[in-house]
Amino acid sequence: MDPGQWLSGFREQHEKMRAGRLSEGETRRYLSMREELARSLVSSQGLTVPEGQNARRFFRVAQVYTVEINNLYQGLTKDISRSGFSTIVPTSMKEGDPLAFSFVLKRGEDPVTGRGKVITALKQQGNTRISCSIDTISDANAERLEMALFDAVLSRIK
Repeated sequence: MDPGQWLSGFREQHEKMRAGRLSEGETRRYLSMREELARSLVSSQGLTVPEGQNARRFFRVAQVYTVEINNLYQGLTKDISRSGFSTIVPTSMKEGDPLAFSFVLKRGEDPVTGRGKVITALKQQGNTRISCSIDTISDANAERLEMALFDAVLSRIK
């Protein structure tokens, strides 16, 4: 199938999924398509998917969302995936520090919340750029985040 046709079909299925208009069989097909696109993105980003994991957790999107860390620091994401994100905080944090996070995906919606830890911390003048894992997130929040990430990808592909 032509890649443009495939993408057009995926976009249509994505919108139907967002609207809750897919049957059970169509939902399985859509999730399979979503995994296929994620595998392609992961590969193009030079990343690898750990054995037994799905690619939807690992592709990254350079996307700006408001993020709050530990109910103390607010910033913007630099890049984000279902398994982690990076941001800048106005304090010193170090590798291994646990954290609570919340992302605002859209105004007027509840934030996506969860827990994670700092994977890398790069001290800069007056702040720290941190890359964090997402270790604990509800299934509903994980799905909302994944949908937003695919929205971001589709908005960049014409």
